Amino acid sequence: MSLSSLTFGSSNSINSSSHSGGRVKVVKSEKFVGMEAVCVIARLVEGAVAKKMRVKGKNKSMVISVESKSGDGVCTKNGAQVVLMIEGINKEDYPTGVEICFEKCEEEACKPKGRIIIA
Repeated sequence: MSLSSLTFGSSNSINSSSHSGGRVKVVKSEKFVGMEAVCVIARLVEGAVAKKMRVKGKNKSMVISVESKSGDGVCTKNGAQVVLMIEGINKEDYPTGVEICFEKCEEEACKPKGRIIIA
């Protein structure tokens, strides 16, 4: 980790806020025993993928984990391999070679900003 990323933060966090969604191509999807989320290994085609994004067209889906070589929580590097844990989807819906489109959740966009002061 460089001194500039420690001082100014990761460039991934800056880039992810400018993207409203992303697209990945599935390499493999797997469902683990005892977990409700589906593990998807994919390559980022365009945009960005981050936690709390949802699969386009599936309102109940949510990305709960993003891991890549460039960091955890968000990936903005096109062509990078990412491991996603996604709730609210079925493994059978996403076989190898299928593309998944992601979009930001509205809940994140209307989240109130500021401090709460309790006196």
